Amino acid sequence: MKINWLPLAAAVAFAAGSVSASAVDFNGYFRAGAQLNAVGGEVYCVGNGNDGHKVGRLGDECDTYAEIALGQNVYDKAGSKFSVHTLVAYGTTEGYRDRQGNSWQGLGSDYYLDGNDLKTNNTPWNSQRLSFREAYAKYDTDAGYSIWSGKRFYRRKDIHILDLYYLNDSGYGAGIEGIDVGNGNLNFAVIKWANDGTADYNRNVYKLDARWDGINLGAFGSLDTSVIYALPAISKQQKDAEAGPRANTANSGALITLDLGSNFGSTVNVSNHFIAQWGSNGFSYVGAFKNHAGDNYTPDVDANGVRLIDWGTLDWGSDFDLGYSFLWGHLNSGKNHGVKGAAWTYTRSGWEYSIVLRPEYKWTEYTRTTLELGYSEMKKTGWVADEKYGNPDLYKVTLAQQFTPGKGFWSRPAIRFYASYINGDQFSDGWNVQYRNKNHGSHSYQFTFGTQVEAWW
Repeated sequence: MKINWLPLAAAVAFAAGSVSASAVDFNGYFRAGAQLNAVGGEVYCVGNGNDGHKVGRLGDECDTYAEIALGQNVYDKAGSKFSVHTLVAYGTTEGYRDRQGNSWQGLGSDYYLDGNDLKTNNTPWNSQRLSFREAYAKYDTDAGYSIWSGKRFYRRKDIHILDLYYLNDSGYGAGIEGIDVGNGNLNFAVIKWANDGTADYNRNVYKLDARWDGINLGAFGSLDTSVIYALPAISKQQKDAEAGPRANTANSGALITLDLGSNFGSTVNVSNHFIAQWGSNGFSYVGAFKNHAGDNYTPDVDANGVRLIDWGTLDWGSDFDLGYSFLWGHLNSGKNHGVKGAAWTYTRSGWEYSIVLRPEYKWTEYTRTTLELGYSEMKKTGWVADEKYGNPDLYKVTLAQQFTPGKGFWSRPAIRFYASYINGDQFSDGWNVQYRNKNHGSHSYQFTFGTQVEAWW
C-alpha cells in the first residue's frame, strides 16, 4: 500500500503550530547501600517504607528504592496548558531485614508465621517490587486553577529524616486545585482506596479531600488545613460475609490536619512546621507512629487518634545545621482489635512518642559529618510482653561521613559511610515479631557499618 505522506506531514505541522515545544521533565529519587553486622549474620532495621523510621532513617534503611518520573507538556496555548505525568517505582521487598540480594536477585518475598516462629518465603526471583505509581493528566486553565485525573501522589507532606508522610492521600481519583481565594487557595479531590475484604469481596472506600492551603497568618507563618472524609461503599452482602472484631466495615471516618509553617531568625535561620492531626474510625491510626495518614483506611468503629508533630531545620551560618523531629501520638482503638491470648497481637490503644535530632558540620563545600540521635518510647495496652517490658523503648546513634555537592541541608546526591548502633526493648528478640533478631540471641542491640547513596533530582 502506498502512503501519501504530504497530507500527513501537513497535519502534523498544523498541530505542532499550536503547541509549544518543551523538553521532557525528568526527575526522580533513589537510595541503595550495603551494611555489615558487626557480630555477623543479617542486618535488621526497625523502619521501612510503610512505617517510617521512628528513631531516624540514617543507618536504618535495609532496602533499595527508586522512583523515575517523566512528564511532558503536550499543549500550551493562550494560557491553557495540558500535561501528562508518569512515575515508575522499584524496590526490594520491604521488611525489617536486609533482603537486597545481589545485583539481580532479591531475598525472600513474604513473612509468615509457623506457630510462633517468623519465616520468609525464599523466592529470590520474585522478591522485588515494580509499580506504576503515577499516571495522570492535568489541565492548567487560564484562570489559574488546575483540573486533574488519574493516579498520583496527591499533595503529600513528609518528615524527611523519618521518611514519614504525615499526610498522604494518594491513589486513583480526580480533583481541582489551586483555586485562588485571596488568602491562600482551595483544593478538592475524590480518591479511591481499596483493600482485600472477605472471600471474593474487596472493600472500596472513597475519600473526599478538601484543603485550604497557604493561609497567611502574618508573623505566625502560613497555615495549611485539610479535611478528608472517608465513605466506604460496602454492600449488604459484604457486611453479612464479614466476621470478627471488624464486622462493621461500613463506618465512615474523618481526618483533620492543621499544618503551621514558619520561618524566623537572623543569626539562626529556622524553618519549622507544627502539625496537629485527629482521625476517627478508619483514620484513627494517625495516633500510631506507623501511619502515612490519609492513605490507608481500615473501616473501624469507636476508634480515634491524635498526633502532634514539630519538625524542621536550623541553619547556623554556612557550616552547621540541624534537622529535628518531635512526634507524639495517642490511639484509642476501642473494642475492635487484638486477639486475646496471642503472643504477637495487641489492642493498639495507647501512646507513643519519638525524638530525632540530626546535627551536621560542613568541613568543606563537599564534605560533612552527620550525627543522628533517635529515641522512642510507647505504651500499648494488651501486649502480652507488657508485663516484662513495661513501656518498651528504642534508641539509635548513627555517625556518618557524607560527600555532597554543596553545603545545604537538602543537598543531594549524598554518598555516605556510617556506623550505627541500635538498642532497646522494641528491638529485642521476642518482643515484636516484626523485629525478631535471631542473630543476637537474647541481646537487644545491633552494631552496623555501612555505605549508602541517596539522591533526588
